[in-house]
Amino acid sequence: MATALFPTLAVRARSVWLSVMLICAVAATARPQAGDPVDASGEPPDVMVTPAGAVELHVSDVPLSTVLRLLSLKGQRNIVASPKVGGKVTADLYGVTFEEALEAILVSNGAGYRRVGNFIYVHTQKELDDLQAARTGRPITRVFKLNYISAAAAQPLVAAILGDAGSLATSPAAATGLSSSATEAGGDGHADQDFLVITAMPTTMQAVADLIATIDVRPKQILVEATILRAELSDENSLGIDFALVGGVDLELLGGTSQAITDLTLGQLPTERFELFNATAQTDLTGNVPDGGITVGIIKDHVALFVRALEEITDTVVVANPKVLALNKQKGQVIVGRRDGYLTTTITETQAVQTVEFLETGTQLIFRPFIGDDGFIRVELHPEDSVGFISAQGLPSEQTTEITTNVILRDGETILIGGLFREVTTTVRSQVPGLGGLPLIGPLFRSQTDASDREEVIILLTIHVVKDQTVYAEASKEQMAAAEKLRVGMRQGLMWHGRDRIAQSYYRRAVAAEERDELNKAVWYANLALHNLPTFMPAIRMQERILGERPSFDGTGGRDFVERLLRDNAGTNP
Repeated sequence: MATALFPTLAVRARSVWLSVMLICAVAATARPQAGDPVDASGEPPDVMVTPAGAVELHVSDVPLSTVLRLLSLKGQRNIVASPKVGGKVTADLYGVTFEEALEAILVSNGAGYRRVGNFIYVHTQKELDDLQAARTGRPITRVFKLNYISAAAAQPLVAAILGDAGSLATSPAAATGLSSSATEAGGDGHADQDFLVITAMPTTMQAVADLIATIDVRPKQILVEATILRAELSDENSLGIDFALVGGVDLELLGGTSQAITDLTLGQLPTERFELFNATAQTDLTGNVPDGGITVGIIKDHVALFVRALEEITDTVVVANPKVLALNKQKGQVIVGRRDGYLTTTITETQAVQTVEFLETGTQLIFRPFIGDDGFIRVELHPEDSVGFISAQGLPSEQTTEITTNVILRDGETILIGGLFREVTTTVRSQVPGLGGLPLIGPLFRSQTDASDREEVIILLTIHVVKDQTVYAEASKEQMAAAEKLRVGMRQGLMWHGRDRIAQSYYRRAVAAEERDELNKAVWYANLALHNLPTFMPAIRMQERILGERPSFDGTGGRDFVERLLRDNAGTNP
């Protein structure tokens, strides 16, 4: 009998030892440790489970995951939470069952639980509904809000998955296009983001959710920079010689006149010279030479000789550099130029209708990008550089250089998409027949104009995919700051005795006085600034900030009555 007793005592001793170790472990978990979570009051969460299964819980603004872990440890329950379960718990529970405590903290966070064997699975309410629908075979309904893709674009894609086993409804379509002559502002139209309302079986719904997560992503953007260079060079040389020879009578008797010896105009021949022999030989070849250059004239008795020469060189360079940011597959357009209006008339059998059309000239860039994932971009392009005018008859005329193309280029590359080089050389020669072609004396009887016109148009294109929007935003802020500095610099350049400069000077003194805490002096200088410039908003805001009130009386009886009424009702100065 003693032999049988020893094994029994050994078993009991081992059981006692295990119980002691378990109690120590529970005590260790209950004892606050470094790094343990704390509630809003700074104290560690207080969760206790009695041997009878009663729960006492005192937490304040503690994450739900932490409370579930403590309940699992103290209650010796296997709790597994879904990754989508979240929230915080603030509660004080006394003497409730484990299930009541669990349900209380889950319901307040839109969650619930289900038991499977010895495990308690915690899910969001939506997950529980989906699981219940999957078990019962009933369809479920979900609303998918779309961020970037429109409901109309997503509808056919989702319908392909639903087939005949589900239903689909979309939000109202938004208005498209921008019109400067719009007379409506949208009224009470749908102003929220697009959405889809889908009813389907749970398995199908999951496929729809995966599809929407794939297609509803932020689209890529590109920055298009076009450089349009147009250079024109005109080189013209002209040389003309006028020669006049009068026989039988000198130039003075003919009443000849000359403007500073640059030409010769003969008057009427005296009547007493009619019966005598008179002869004349003259040319008029300097008329082909434009005004300017050099003119050499010789007039003596019966002879007049004039030589005019001109060389003109015109060098014109026009550079346009438009830049524009656009979304993938969306049309982008920038126009830097002018619009000239002209009338068009449409005549029918009963009436004539006149409308105003516009001729757009200048630098234009129209494009549509298609961004790939391999680092290449396909772009439809139409750059244009044009000049035009409306004639006196109301007819438009335009001289243009434009290209329409579809190209592929790598991100950040610059390509030449248009280059035109054209040169026109013209020689115009006027001469006296026969004499102008003679050697040596031929130049006395001819004039010649040589012209060379060269035109070159180059269009360069650079496209960048905007990978980091913040970089572009920072660059835009720097450009805006530079423009603001330019504006301020221009105002600083105004004359010192102008009202604007005087108001700025007084305002700077007011700012300095406010920094020294001399508030009365700051208000005084602000008043002086407003005396010179009553609409100086920084000085107005300074007065309101220092005085704590908004000056409102402007001498208008109706406005003063309304403000006094508001002041009496609100008890404050409006």
